[in-house]
Amino acid sequence: MPERTIKIQIPKYHEAQKRVVDEAERFNVLECGRRFGKTTLGEQLVVRAALDGKPAAWFAPTFRTLAEQWRSLTEALKPVIAKSSQKEMQIKLTTGGIIDFWSLDDPDSGRGRRYKLIVVDEASIVRHMQQAWEHTIRPTLTDYKGSAWFLGTPKGRNYFHQLFVRGQNDSHKDWKSWRLYTIDNPYIDEQEIADAQRDLPPGVFNQEYRGIPDDDAGNPFGHAAIRACI
Repeated sequence: MPERTIKIQIPKYHEAQKRVVDEAERFNVLECGRRFGKTTLGEQLVVRAALDGKPAAWFAPTFRTLAEQWRSLTEALKPVIAKSSQKEMQIKLTTGGIIDFWSLDDPDSGRGRRYKLIVVDEASIVRHMQQAWEHTIRPTLTDYKGSAWFLGTPKGRNYFHQLFVRGQNDSHKDWKSWRLYTIDNPYIDEQEIADAQRDLPPGVFNQEYRGIPDDDAGNPFGHAAIRACI
């Protein structure tokens, strides 16, 4: 009898997501407005890697933020799951691929593993992002020469934003970064965004809807006030 083919319905990238994937380098940073579709993009990336038989990992700031992606991907991949364990936060597929889920409450999460692709979701609010990346996550990519994706809406000019700046610098040839607006998601109502712009302070709107870090987010005085005193 012919072998039965099982198909997984993976959502298509919208135009801005597809541009990001087409332009991607090894290390990629998306500094996005809210509801751009960054998390959906990240899910598609780890699913495609695992369906290709590769080990992938999803990192999130806390276990609570991790749980939603665990449920979403477990449901989406149900036809090709060979084994899943919520206790171990791991999905093994019939293709041989795996997806591990790690909370970065502990910056050592994932230490000792090997991955072809990793996604750090909500990277702007990971408390020890630099420590986690440099000491734990980056070494997990060595065996496979794997790729990394940092996804988030900025929260001031912290380490996540520094990685974005690195991706804008041509001297870092393996890095690429994009700033993408909420309005770049074709499924979001433009009038809703216009209403938010009317209701919110400019710095807040720019950060939450345009992915532009608020200068004042990291200090109580504001950069303008500090510059005026110099």
